[in-house]
Amino acid sequence: MSMQTSPSAQMHTPPQERPSAAERSEDRMEAKPWPPFAQLGFWSAVLAAVFSMLFTVGVLVGGILPRPWDVVIPIGASLLLAPSFVVMMVSVHYGAADEKKIWSHIGIAFAVLYAALVSIVYVTWLFVAEPHVLRGEANQVALLIFAPGSFLQMVDGLGYTFMGVATFFAAQVFVGTRLDTWIRLLCLLYGLGAVMVFLSYVFYIIPLGAGWLIFPPLAILLAVYFRRAGDTAR
Repeated sequence: MSMQTSPSAQMHTPPQERPSAAERSEDRMEAKPWPPFAQLGFWSAVLAAVFSMLFTVGVLVGGILPRPWDVVIPIGASLLLAPSFVVMMVSVHYGAADEKKIWSHIGIAFAVLYAALVSIVYVTWLFVAEPHVLRGEANQVALLIFAPGSFLQMVDGLGYTFMGVATFFAAQVFVGTRLDTWIRLLCLLYGLGAVMVFLSYVFYIIPLGAGWLIFPPLAILLAVYFRRAGDTAR
């Protein structure tokens, strides 16, 4: 004989309880973390944006800063920017579609060249040349002074040229969304500006290197890109 539930019993059946706020918070805490490429990419892009802006501000106000801070702030920021940029480019590579990885891999190669060259320049400047200059012994390190037409200046110029080439190749990775389109555009513009950057070092015409101002917005957009990639992968 079949059992049927009376209407009165159905009326007294307790409704399914909704999860409490604490339970919902616990569910969010148990969400999958971002994949490594998104975590490293986000933070390296944030640091790249901060260091690039700190360099720009340091150059603009360098004339009013006391020694040695007029050198330490912009050059120290540039030194820290180099590894941040390499990690950011590696993260772009690991987040790229398989058919696009050839472009990001080339970008990594040029990013490493950039980082190696400029790191040599800035370590030499900060820890070899500048201490001698502060002690009035610049003549002892004359070949290592960063000045128009100097050896270190041209090595630095070549490094930043390679940085632009790195973004130019990495631009091929970004296709699809509006954010991708903006990142691709800025990567291409910064890459094409690499030639002008090199010429600015050769002829010491600073306005030719104005394309540098593209990099901070590019790094900020890449931070947004990695944040979205991390949220999507959860």
